[in-house]
Amino acid sequence: MTAKEQQPNWLATKLIGDELISKIQSLSSQELSWLSGYCAGLAEAGANTGVPPVSSSLAQETVVSDEAVKPALVLYASQTGNAQAVAESLHQSLNTNGVNAVLKSTLELKVKDLKDYSAILVTASTHGEGEPPDDAIEFHEALTSKKGAKKRPNLAGVKHAVLGLGDSSYEFFCQTAKDFDAALSASGAASLKSPVLCDVDYDDDAQAWVNEVTASLKDYFKNLVGGAGNAAVETIQTQEVSSGVSYDKNNPFTATVETIQRITGQGSPKETYHVEIDISDSGIVYEPGDALGVVAHNQHELVSDIIQQLGLDPEENVIYKDKNISIRSFLTQTAELTLVNKGTLKALLEISPNQQLQKIHDEEFSEFIQQHQFVDVLHLADPTLSAQQLVDILKPIKPRLYSISSSLEEAPDEVHLTLNHVSNRNEHGERYGLASHFLTQDLEEGDEVSIFIEKNPKFKLPEDDSPVIMVGPGTGVAPFRAFLQHREALDNEGKNWLFFGNPHFNTDFLYQVEIQQYLKAGTLSRVDLAFSRDSEEGKKVYVQHKLIEQAEGVWKWLEEGAYFYVCGDMHRMAKDVEAALLEIIQTQGQKSEEDAKHYLKQLKLDNRYQRDIY
Repeated sequence: MTAKEQQPNWLATKLIGDELISKIQSLSSQELSWLSGYCAGLAEAGANTGVPPVSSSLAQETVVSDEAVKPALVLYASQTGNAQAVAESLHQSLNTNGVNAVLKSTLELKVKDLKDYSAILVTASTHGEGEPPDDAIEFHEALTSKKGAKKRPNLAGVKHAVLGLGDSSYEFFCQTAKDFDAALSASGAASLKSPVLCDVDYDDDAQAWVNEVTASLKDYFKNLVGGAGNAAVETIQTQEVSSGVSYDKNNPFTATVETIQRITGQGSPKETYHVEIDISDSGIVYEPGDALGVVAHNQHELVSDIIQQLGLDPEENVIYKDKNISIRSFLTQTAELTLVNKGTLKALLEISPNQQLQKIHDEEFSEFIQQHQFVDVLHLADPTLSAQQLVDILKPIKPRLYSISSSLEEAPDEVHLTLNHVSNRNEHGERYGLASHFLTQDLEEGDEVSIFIEKNPKFKLPEDDSPVIMVGPGTGVAPFRAFLQHREALDNEGKNWLFFGNPHFNTDFLYQVEIQQYLKAGTLSRVDLAFSRDSEEGKKVYVQHKLIEQAEGVWKWLEEGAYFYVCGDMHRMAKDVEAALLEIIQTQGQKSEEDAKHYLKQLKLDNRYQRDIY
């Protein structure tokens, strides 16, 4: 090593000492980034105000020698990126306002490391029926389980705040956030404020939470560092939580439906449709893996049934968000009618008590909502409600999200969807899914529909030509159609392997001709098919069975750096596929169960195991 190369280390040692050098070298990249900005701020403050530079001994005392000056941890548990976006906004707000903050995913942190922070600020989404996001499964288990409780660190003296993102249509609304808040409190952490639990329209509540948490911690950290922090900042500076697109759920784009085509054959147990939407001149940009938000309207027959059941005048005016609107228009365009909300049930029971409905609310809610809608609640309870009371208890419609099944590289003025028309029959009649019925039955080609792009940063193709393995039964094939279009259009030479399944080969092989063309062209390296109802002797074969059959090849691809993707049903398929993947890692990699789980976790850390499940 030359004298010139040695000089910076020698100078640093002379100025701040070996002990501090060692501590600085142990910091993470994010912590080093903050420290760099902090020191630069001190230097600038001294230059601008005439204050002498801070001596090396004072720097040691201020930055590292006081154990109380630990950074704040901004921790996110995010499935599609919304909770991560809020966490990033908070992280930037804190650092802008002189608070030393570190941003981490639950996938990057061990529970024992929580003690290394003076404040723990959590943003968490809830997936499915109260389940944590994929990246948070292990951390959630370690923090909240009885076994994990014995290993939780003592967090006395640590402050914490929790923001939850969820959907109040589900029984276990924001359950992950509630679990984190309870576990942190049980570990001795002091709550900065009660947990904030956000519904579908979370933007305003999330921004308010960012502002309040920043304000709470700003003075606290300023005092800890002896006023040497960013003291010149007297107002809370924050950045609005933004999706980064021109159109969103509050400002959708009015597009035109070009094509509505059923793509399952006669006799199929599924009604699957291919829908093409014209987005010419919109400026809309999306990537493979993103979702399309659809603002749907309720079925006219459903609205009429509710009005008739309650004996209302359809033209009666009601007030919603300080505006006058007819009850018919409110129910058609604004009210959530196809998803039963527990809060709505509770409000209805307060107005019109009903023993049967009370039992559903208390004991049978999860089972009831699988086959029933709000109109069925009215049939059961037969309440007396005014039009305005109805408005006051109902939740607003939330947009429905669908995985995009096209690439802009292939279809620059279009966005394609692949969806099932959802329907079921209960004791009161036929019930349909909101957006699936709206898109495939109520609309006709040439009609308009309001849409927006929902970015999904956690479900993306690799930027290079790494091989990809795609597991997408049924409509789960949608994003992989987009993947293949994209890679072929860009002449990407990476290998692609698709696992697809559905009930019958003859009626349910979605995009069969396209898949065969991709095989012939070499875009698809191989396809494995699982048509469950065509299996011999009645034994159903699913995609997870095909994975096990091809275990040697799957393992070889993984070892070559393949990315592994799963799209579809979260309740059974995704869990069965993950179990099959773990089995492959364990048997083909000759690993213990614990080592196989560690291998899978590393795939997640490297973004090589990605899921879009629902």
